[in-house]
Amino acid sequence: MKRLGKLIPLLPVILVASSCEGKPFEQEDFLHYLFPNPWDALAIFLAFIVLLLAVFYFAYKPVKKLLKERREYVDGKIKNAEQRELDAKVKVEEAEKKIADSRKEAMEIVEQAKADASKEREQIKAQAKLEADQEIERAKQSIAQEIEASKDEVHKEIVSVALDASKKVLSREVNSKDNEKLIDDFIKDLDK
Repeated sequence: MKRLGKLIPLLPVILVASSCEGKPFEQEDFLHYLFPNPWDALAIFLAFIVLLLAVFYFAYKPVKKLLKERREYVDGKIKNAEQRELDAKVKVEEAEKKIADSRKEAMEIVEQAKADASKEREQIKAQAKLEADQEIERAKQSIAQEIEASKDEVHKEIVSVALDASKKVLSREVNSKDNEKLIDDFIKDLDK
């Protein structure tokens, strides 16, 4: 490979030398092979220009157009991706804002529920206290009624005992006026 790389610059000389067909190689022949007839050179030059124009119109322009379309496509995709990224950021911010609002609302609901529960608890306490006070009042009234009933019963018992005692002591019949007077006196003594 290295030898071939060294021979490439000498290729025109080798081609000219091989075309001499056994004749001695002279400098004029070299120039003649290197620069052939001007009409041939002009034809080669014109063919080269035609080839360049053909390549320009049939290869360069379509490739350039294709590259331009590809660049526009890629730029469009990049702009589209950037727009989507911006939209996504906006949506993320909106979602974060909604989450924050939801958390705030949830905290407010919890606080309101706590306040309502506290209020309800106070109402229940007040209702329970009221019911307890009413029950105590009823119990006091019941006790007072039982005391009165007991007093009446004791009073009747005392009257009966006093009447029996007074009959024996007096050995006579006590009328109702005497009986009431004795009873009142006895109750007054008991109260003292």
